[in-house]
Amino acid sequence: MVEMMTAEMMYTILGVPVGSDFATTAKAFRDLRDKYNPEINPFRRKEFAEVLAAFEFL
Repeated sequence: MVEMMTAEMMYTILGVPVGSDFATTAKAFRDLRDKYNPEINPFRRKEFAEVLAAFEFL
């Protein structure tokens, strides 16, 4: 599923406006990384993978 996402979808996953700067994107990633961390919440692995892929893409 991650392979078929557009840039706009990546921004949406991170919850930031399209075209956000790196600092904004990085903060959103850190917040979501902590929320979906599979060591803390093992049932959220899919969400964690999507957040990680979105941040790496952007």
